[in-house]
Amino acid sequence: MNAVNLRVEVHCLKPSWVNYENNNYRVYLNDDLLTERTWIWLKTTVIDENIWVNIPVGSTNTVRVDIVLQEKSVAKFALRNLRVIDIPYTTTHINDLTISFTI
Repeated sequence: MNAVNLRVEVHCLKPSWVNYENNNYRVYLNDDLLTERTWIWLKTTVIDENIWVNIPVGSTNTVRVDIVLQEKSVAKFALRNLRVIDIPYTTTHINDLTISFTI
């Protein structure tokens, strides 16, 4: 197992007529919960998650974000720009909320 530094951006996009919303999201690596945040999102917001995990070199893993939306929410979330710091890797976007990577 290697200590690996992952960086991934969580994007929240909302129409300009929405002042703010309070929504939660959870970031998972495979089936393990890494972080959960509650945030008051102002129109378009990007949070850069900086996560350290132990994973074996040569493994394929999946990072996903699960969104907990408030009733009548108009927010759209996405994961973007996954980076593995100082280790060669490849990524595949499965959909807006899931990215697979191999180190």
